[in-house]
Amino acid sequence: MNSRERILGRLRASLNEQPAAAVAPLSVATHWPDPAPAEWLALFKQNLSDNHAEVIECRQQDWIAVLAQRLAEKNIRVLRSGRTDAGEALVAALGAQLDCDCVTETLSKDDLFTQIDAGFSVALAGLAETGTLVVNTGPQEPRTLSLVPPLNIVLLPASAMQAGFSAWVTQGGLPQPLPTNLLLISGPSKTADIQQTLAYGAHGPKELIVLLMTDA
Repeated sequence: MNSRERILGRLRASLNEQPAAAVAPLSVATHWPDPAPAEWLALFKQNLSDNHAEVIECRQQDWIAVLAQRLAEKNIRVLRSGRTDAGEALVAALGAQLDCDCVTETLSKDDLFTQIDAGFSVALAGLAETGTLVVNTGPQEPRTLSLVPPLNIVLLPASAMQAGFSAWVTQGGLPQPLPTNLLLISGPSKTADIQQTLAYGAHGPKELIVLLMTDA
């Protein structure tokens, strides 16, 4: 008998001597409880801020003016939006201030990577537990707007807030039919080298601005 056979023999013997332990049923007590609705906004903002994102609270009637001022402060010149109601309203209001237009999936890669300063999207939901934005992508909301330009701007009505991803799915939040891509955004793009030094913008937007529309 060689060494391999002796080792395998001992393993088989130990398995025969010790009956398999019964698998304990999963207890719901092992799961963290969902945050209370009264905590959603504060928790959502805190999680995003911790992840290096900027959260700006605004009202439904002045979110465009608030964003216009912030874009001027950041010297943004070229912005593209999805073809949504909010995107078209933004383009109509800011057309005189900067190069602003709605796009579809036909937007060229050259423009995306070299010409566009910011992309604007509308979130389908916000998840308080992780500070996550859910963006439903498609022809009207190209995913590249949230993944390529150095500045990612997302509008979120506070009424679309949920405790977390599982609660959102349970409440029927998933769009039907399911899109090819559903983006979950919790901050700007970041990566770390072997020395654990964080760098932002290496694989996507360097900055994330969330317009939290509190009275929608």
